[in-house]
Amino acid sequence: MHPRLTVLPLGPQAHIQESLLSISDEDTSRQAVAGFQALMQFMGDQSRPRGKDKLDLLYELLRLCQDESLRDEIYCQVIKQVTGHPRQDHCARGWSFLSLLTGFFPPSTTLMPYLTKFLQDSGPSQELAQSSQEHLQRTVKYGGRQRLPLPGEMQAFLKGQTVHLVLIHLPGGTDYKTNIRTFTVVAEVLEEMCRQMGITEPQEVQEFALFLHKAEGKLVRPLRHSEYLNNVVMEKDVSLHSRRLGWETPLHFNNPTYISTHYSQVRQDYLQGKLRISAQADAQIARLAALQHLSRDKKTPPSEQDLLAYIPKLLQWEISMTTIKDLMGQELRKLQGHSSQDAQISFIEAMSQLPLFGYAIYVVLRVSRLPLTGPTLLGLNHQHLLLMDPSSQKPRCSISLKNLQRLRLLSPQEEGGPPGLEINYGLADSPQTTWFELPQAQELLYTIIFLLNNTCSLEWPGLN
Repeated sequence: MHPRLTVLPLGPQAHIQESLLSISDEDTSRQAVAGFQALMQFMGDQSRPRGKDKLDLLYELLRLCQDESLRDEIYCQVIKQVTGHPRQDHCARGWSFLSLLTGFFPPSTTLMPYLTKFLQDSGPSQELAQSSQEHLQRTVKYGGRQRLPLPGEMQAFLKGQTVHLVLIHLPGGTDYKTNIRTFTVVAEVLEEMCRQMGITEPQEVQEFALFLHKAEGKLVRPLRHSEYLNNVVMEKDVSLHSRRLGWETPLHFNNPTYISTHYSQVRQDYLQGKLRISAQADAQIARLAALQHLSRDKKTPPSEQDLLAYIPKLLQWEISMTTIKDLMGQELRKLQGHSSQDAQISFIEAMSQLPLFGYAIYVVLRVSRLPLTGPTLLGLNHQHLLLMDPSSQKPRCSISLKNLQRLRLLSPQEEGGPPGLEINYGLADSPQTTWFELPQAQELLYTIIFLLNNTCSLEWPGLN
């Protein structure tokens, strides 16, 4: 396709009788002409038909651009319309649409240099040219939003409301507030959050993830770093949660926000019973309780309620609370002079010695290849998937992620029971299959795929 340059000088109110680009398919060419009419109506160069408003026209144009064979044509049409337009208000609407188009759909590699040059040349005189350039650069990097937005977002766009506040829930009950725009991607928010923690190395930023929670946790999945946030946050009944998913980079404790964020995540895993300590390790349990108490910067001795809040519920029935309270008192006397941050660092360092530290941990109820007397722990990191006996703290099974061939969700075997995840792995000449039953089977599936894609920088095809 090549521009018919003789057509471009036509005035902005002149209708076209055929496409600006050479399009051989007659139906596509007719759609191009209809698209130009919709563009003129959106900009106000032609009156809108009864029953159609700006929102309808905007969707009509974006739907046309979902067809790759029409994208360059629509780009050329809007460039034609904003070039030398005599009406500033009409021209502004055209630029508004161009700023939207550049964020949704990339032009062809043939048109790209011409579009880039046009935006650069228009920048000094047109404010929206700068945002169009930024959106285009983001589209080149992340692929464009592609999915059409919900009407509520488009209504806000037409009113010039392109920024809105989102809450990201962090471990420990803290909320992080940030403003996102029409084309903000997950990676940008994670980079911003990490800067608040003093993290600037790209490798370490990659170890954090945003999780989407939908329908009160019925769907939980990590968002790809290239995902556009407005594609998910504008839906109903969704929330965003962040946590560290990879722990390859050595920990560094030179930023208070970094320390408190990591402490909250590690403490949450401990209290939920994911980072297990033997019920016989009274001194260790008491020291961890003392560190938690100091982390709250409390000057008064711990109450009975405080003590319960410092110990995982699974352990509370197996230990002597009186013994732990006495040992905790001794620890608090030893730790006199420790600041809240010192206590948090010491707690993280103590947890880092446990076998499953640095893993995303799930509780598995049943495994096809192993006889289990009770629930077991499944740890997942960038390298492998590990099953561990929670009592003995000994590994029972390890599967390398690079050997995974296929993943498949399984329906519950019993009514009201947990779903399952089937994993095919191993070499082609000796494949193996196993399955796990756990309530978070879907989350585990998505997290494995997220880690594979992050590690390999490829879209892993094993989701069925």
